[in-house]
Amino acid sequence: MNIFVLGSGAREHSICWALKKSKNCKKLFSSPGNAGIKKIAVCENIDLKKKSKVLHFCRKQSIDLVVIGPEEFLADGLSDYLIKNGIRTFGPTKKAAKLETSKSFAKSFLKKNGIYTPSYKEFNSFNNALNFLKKTHFPVVIKADGLAAGKGVIICENVNDASRAITDIMKKKIFGSAGEKIIIEEFINGFEISYFAFVDKKTFLPLGYALDHKRAYDNDKGPNTGGMGCFTPSRLMTNNLEKKIIKNIVEKTVNGLRKESFTYRGILFFGLMIKNQEPYVIEYNVRFGDPECQTLLRNLDNDFLELLLSTTNDELSKTKISTKKKSVVCVVLASKGYPGSYKTGKDINNLNKVENLEGIEVFHAGTKSDASIVKSNGGRVLSITATGKDLNLARSKAYKAIKTIEWEDGFYRNDIGIKNI
Repeated sequence: MNIFVLGSGAREHSICWALKKSKNCKKLFSSPGNAGIKKIAVCENIDLKKKSKVLHFCRKQSIDLVVIGPEEFLADGLSDYLIKNGIRTFGPTKKAAKLETSKSFAKSFLKKNGIYTPSYKEFNSFNNALNFLKKTHFPVVIKADGLAAGKGVIICENVNDASRAITDIMKKKIFGSAGEKIIIEEFINGFEISYFAFVDKKTFLPLGYALDHKRAYDNDKGPNTGGMGCFTPSRLMTNNLEKKIIKNIVEKTVNGLRKESFTYRGILFFGLMIKNQEPYVIEYNVRFGDPECQTLLRNLDNDFLELLLSTTNDELSKTKISTKKKSVVCVVLASKGYPGSYKTGKDINNLNKVENLEGIEVFHAGTKSDASIVKSNGGRVLSITATGKDLNLARSKAYKAIKTIEWEDGFYRNDIGIKNI
């Protein structure tokens, strides 16, 4: 089969890596790709915002399957457009993607379907939002309603922090149009889990979970990022808790999608907060997480392409997930200054040495190659993943690998995989 993967992050690199291992993968294409993807796929520079150009490429290259990585293209209805024109596509429709593209829509959906979620208020008036702060309890969570590249969530400890966050989002437009409406949400004190399930027209198939580290610096300090690393498994995920997640959240969500007649053929990401062994949905994402995708695919024992085809063919009921039963740790190596301003174009050395280490796979994100030299080209630049018989061994391998890399402009967290193990 000829496969086309859209995106340029470490998530897309890991998707390409997993697809490339399938015996049924004939040709693999990606756009725009990165220096790592370039080693295993043909990278094309296509304007992905122009649907007709994507369709033209698919027809020209006889593409059998399109895998959409980033949420922005799902929000723009690219999946609908390609499917309508006869191209098999892994990714939900624009209507279903509203679970991620609008926090207020997701909250309404959760409430309608009786799914636990923190209490909230929504505001499109700056003054009304500020006035609400006078009568609420702290801490609170303030969220931009629209897409903000995983950074549109701010935890506020007091009224001054909250006022500043509302001003930044609604007046200074730090997240652009995503902040025209905001959600002010109850803060739930617990631990966070990213849970994933494949969803087709008929049923769902749980893939697994990982624990993400959102803050930029050690001990969960600093600003929110797209994710600085994650790990699986955790001793805190008990069999009883997972049964609750599946029964009270995943099943109810999939039934709710069916009631709304939403077409969903893709992966569904449940951002959960666990308090007193009770799971609450704090967000939906309608695509693979990053860095969760890199982590979960390292542990997958299935033919990944067959899983995607089972989803697009509405045949998940005939499929079972098989894992290698390993512990996996993923550490993100980012440009100094991220998630704020940072420099690019800096040489990254010793990647060949790292890639040859046992149990290590390096997935590229913000990279480009100049001749044989890999250079930084973004905020999150590399995802170093390691497998082991337990988390301590996986952590040891991951950090040994990172210390082998020579890149003076890079930074990383030292505590990935410690919390909740």
